[in-house]
Amino acid sequence: MANAVTSKLTNLSNQYSASVKELRELQAKLRNGGAGVSDAEAKRLNALIKTVDAKRLKLMKDYNELKKLEKPAKDYVNLQNDLKDIQAQINKANARGESTTALEAKKNGLTTKLKAIAPSVEKAFPELKVKPVSTAAQDAADKAAAKAAADLKAKQDAAAKAAADKLAAAKLTTPPPPPPNKAVPAGANSGAIGASGAGGITDSQNAARLAQTGNQTGTITATGNQDINAIYSLARLKYDNVDSIFLYDPELKQILIDAVGDIATAKDDMEEDEFLRRLNASDWAIRNAGTYRARDAQRREYNETLDKYNQQLAIADTQKKKDEILSKIGQLKDTSSYARGLASAKAYIESVASGLTGTMSPERLDAFVKKMYDSANDKDPNIINRELAALISYKPGTQLGGAIGGDLTTLRATARANGFDLDTQFGSSINDWLQRLAKGESIETFKNTIRSAAKLGLPDKVANLLDQGLDIKDIYAPYRNVMASVLEIAPDSISLDDKTLRTAIGPEKEMSIYDFQRSLRKDSRWQYTNNAREESSAAVLGVLRDFGFQG
Repeated sequence: MANAVTSKLTNLSNQYSASVKELRELQAKLRNGGAGVSDAEAKRLNALIKTVDAKRLKLMKDYNELKKLEKPAKDYVNLQNDLKDIQAQINKANARGESTTALEAKKNGLTTKLKAIAPSVEKAFPELKVKPVSTAAQDAADKAAAKAAADLKAKQDAAAKAAADKLAAAKLTTPPPPPPNKAVPAGANSGAIGASGAGGITDSQNAARLAQTGNQTGTITATGNQDINAIYSLARLKYDNVDSIFLYDPELKQILIDAVGDIATAKDDMEEDEFLRRLNASDWAIRNAGTYRARDAQRREYNETLDKYNQQLAIADTQKKKDEILSKIGQLKDTSSYARGLASAKAYIESVASGLTGTMSPERLDAFVKKMYDSANDKDPNIINRELAALISYKPGTQLGGAIGGDLTTLRATARANGFDLDTQFGSSINDWLQRLAKGESIETFKNTIRSAAKLGLPDKVANLLDQGLDIKDIYAPYRNVMASVLEIAPDSISLDDKTLRTAIGPEKEMSIYDFQRSLRKDSRWQYTNNAREESSAAVLGVLRDFGFQG
């Protein structure tokens, strides 16, 4: 199926090359005929040139649009195959009387992804469209899905009731304090990292949590090669407020992997006490527990004070009292330890990642700063940039600061050097490129993507030079400078797709500078130059002398 995509793109590319060749032949025929071409023939050739050039431009546009859909089309085919495999597993599990909850959750996630890309892919490549299943088969599938949903709901209801009963029983007793020598992590009693949830998780609850995460990989054993985001999502459901630092610190990441075990079942999940013990003994806890504890205390004090002021504001019966309380709230938000810490964190984050924070709304930025500060990650530029990379929301024309802003400027320059406008020709890809750059991918990857697009229709020699890292601007620079000199215009006013400029390098060989310089006299712009006027004047004087009118 994917070959249909490649074939269509190859066909368009071949048509484009053929139209370029035809266009050059017509231009050469018109140019080589010179004054010997009749007006009627010249008119016919110009009409053909216009038609072929319009065809060439349309082919380029069609190719570029389909090229953007090449990856989604491949994803479309892969998702179809994955859904078929999952449905086969579901059918087998139903036949054996086994639970299909996790498989159904994965199927739903893949179906959502497929629906997101299907309209554009099926419009461009209708041959990839999935044939509808028969009504009988669809009815059977719908019934099976309805039964699975009903079974899941029943299990979730039972699990919720069991959890409620357990919580009610727990409220009758007071949990013993931790042993004196046990290092409780910062804020463990207030929902900080490592604070244990209420009770264990049953297999039915585990099925529900798998459905909630939506991004589990479906593999059985949680190894280091498994998607850590799936493990992270499951761990957060059992161990309250597991923070994003677990995704970046190797030691904490391994604790999560060990804690979740087999993601298909909750039976091997690590007990809360053991999770806390491993967390307390980690190097991260030893390094950061003091900072985290202090910030947790600041946050609780800030929130409690703010709640108190808001309660007082709600019952204040005079404007004077309201103004006094609002003044206290303003001071709290400006001068409290927690507020000053947030302000300092914001300043640092904006200084090290201004190109990324510049794409966020003020509210979204404040929420991000709070997240980084509360988790004691506000001084780690690597974590800050990785977290922000996933939040980039670039809009065409936006100017960014920092390293990402520098990369964006470089990409714009590369696009211009190859005859493109970055936002116009690559606008749908820029956001993805910036996210990948923020995560450390080389900018050369995207510069080469731009150069590959510029190769379409060009002679092999030029295409090979582009593959070596040169830009069209560099390749045509000598001819562009000569052209600017002869036509008496600024080099930058000569576009890289100028028809006269492109004649300098043909399919077989490139012109010498001398030949190119001579050919420029045929360009319509040459007649307006001082050089052309001087030659014309000299010719007239010569004729006058021949007839004896000049001394």
